[in-house]
Amino acid sequence: MNPAWLAPTARAVPWQPLAGVAACLTVVCAFALTQGHWPWGVLDVAAAGLAAAVVAGLRDPAANLLSAVPTSAARRRARRQVLLVPAAVGLWLAYLAVGHVVAPGMGWPVGPAVALTATGLAVVAWAPDRIAVEAGVATPLIWVALARTGVVIDDQYSQVVFAFQHHPWIVTAAAAAALLMGRNR
Repeated sequence: MNPAWLAPTARAVPWQPLAGVAACLTVVCAFALTQGHWPWGVLDVAAAGLAAAVVAGLRDPAANLLSAVPTSAARRRARRQVLLVPAAVGLWLAYLAVGHVVAPGMGWPVGPAVALTATGLAVVAWAPDRIAVEAGVATPLIWVALARTGVVIDDQYSQVVFAFQHHPWIVTAAAAAALLMGRNR
């Protein structure tokens, strides 16, 4: 038996960002299969794109209208996450499965994608409502861009710039804690 909120929430979720990332990952996979080698350089970019798409799915155009109902904004966001996160996990695992066909020793690098997604979701919970989704979408993209540029002002801060890659589960735990203590309850 499905909960009463499931169908209306599924219809209200903007699935286009996730579908767009799925299309891009499909093109990368098709290219990799035809060329016979895996494009390692886009793995973190793909993880950031997937994280940004999940966060973009939290956009709620009816938020002002629904602010009068007893269901809180945080609960509506959590319900959207219940739908978006499994879809993103399935997409990421399918992407990695194709990677295993081309490069069997690549492993299953789910940690960075999970860390970036959790960070974006935590930013949405803490950012001001008027810019919450935009800030959450930008966070994983900017973080990966900083890591890709390799611009590190100080060696002390390089651990932070590469934390989503080197310590993804610590980042995920911190982001999950921040999400659960979210400002927008």
